[in-house]
Amino acid sequence: MSETSMGIELAKEIGNWFRTHEYVAIWLEGIALVAIFWLDLSDRRERRREQERQHKETLEQLRISQQQTDAATEAALAAKKSADISVALHRPLVGLSGVTLKTGRGTRNWDIAFGLKNYGTLPAFSVGLAASVFTDDVQRTQYTNPTSIQIMPSSEFEAILRVDWGEPDVQAVHAETKKIRIQVQVPYQTEDGRRFEFASEVYFKQG
Repeated sequence: MSETSMGIELAKEIGNWFRTHEYVAIWLEGIALVAIFWLDLSDRRERRREQERQHKETLEQLRISQQQTDAATEAALAAKKSADISVALHRPLVGLSGVTLKTGRGTRNWDIAFGLKNYGTLPAFSVGLAASVFTDDVQRTQYTNPTSIQIMPSSEFEAILRVDWGEPDVQAVHAETKKIRIQVQVPYQTEDGRRFEFASEVYFKQG
């Protein structure tokens, strides 16, 4: 018998065996389907785990990026604030260094001295003094000193305000039955023309 004939006979026998044992074929097919299902399920689980891992990595990268952005923003704001403070301080800064009664105690004419000091880092130009004097919130007099004074940094200037209390307030002022209040405005400017003004209120009490 030739090899071809033997192969045909063997195939027929295998076919007859499967027809005779059909349940075995069904069983093998079932195993194959279960194996295919299990492989597909495992592949899906692996893909899902990979997607979750990538999602977590993306979220972590976004969190780190946000932290870096926040840190850069804070650094920029701090630098700007520091620069603004430096610019704000690098200028003339005129204020009152003191207010004293120079002469006139016990009389109707008082000479009140206002110490004007430049606490800044640049010269103050065109410094002036305006004062409104009140007794019990009633304006008694108003004084304006021309804006022509120049005060260098850390230097002072004394401006004198003369007040005539007249009658009958002189007695009430010395007895302190009337309250003395002085509103003060000190205008000044920088060399390049920027204008500023210091404002304050002064209350007088003897002693």
